[in-house]
Amino acid sequence: MASSDLSISRHKGHGDIDGAHDIAVVIDVIRAFTFAKTAFDNGAERILLAEEVDAARALAAAHPDSLLAGEIDALPIKGFDFGNSPAQIAGLDLSGRTLVHRTSNGTQMAIKALECASHVLVTGLSNAQATAQAVATLAEGGSTKLLLVATHPTGDEDVACGDLVLSLLGQKGGITPDQAFDRTQTSEAAGKFLDPAQPDFPATDMVHVLAMDPPDYAMQVTLEAGVPTVRKTIFKNI
Repeated sequence: MASSDLSISRHKGHGDIDGAHDIAVVIDVIRAFTFAKTAFDNGAERILLAEEVDAARALAAAHPDSLLAGEIDALPIKGFDFGNSPAQIAGLDLSGRTLVHRTSNGTQMAIKALECASHVLVTGLSNAQATAQAVATLAEGGSTKLLLVATHPTGDEDVACGDLVLSLLGQKGGITPDQAFDRTQTSEAAGKFLDPAQPDFPATDMVHVLAMDPPDYAMQVTLEAGVPTVRKTIFKNI
């Protein structure tokens, strides 16, 4: 797909985002938005995003049917139902459930992106095709200022996913899926998941991280009653 009218800028890490943008694609490959994609594939209705642990617990208390998920320094949070592991939820029936999600990188920057972009999409590699198609659809409607947010402050996997999205959009600087997978596997964050000596970081998560699923739906973030909320969203050419 070609979106020649796009104006593209990039942001990396947790700092404040400069400028105003039509579309922000917020990327957390390892693992927040791979986890989110897995949850939606298993029937979850929505994911509420929280910046801090206390805020996540307060959201869960306000939504008694919800499940708490998240991590601090990639490790599960005491008292939460799940960590941030897509493998942990891969076999679960989450039909109609609400999840409350707090992570160190992805959820933080998705919340920030709402302040500077009219449309906010979140993705990992597994949903890159659907995300690119959603961007193309929005661009057809006049939303042409695209911001790619690589949320890991120092790693390369989120940058690589952004490069893949560029390729899928027919833009310069893009890379192939295989190149994106290679860069993800050799990234700083991947190291601990691929190290048998670090069992707290399940290698099975990388099966989900290193996937490229059919473009069934995008994941869009909006404010619902003041709460940053992710839902599956179908754009016309997905």
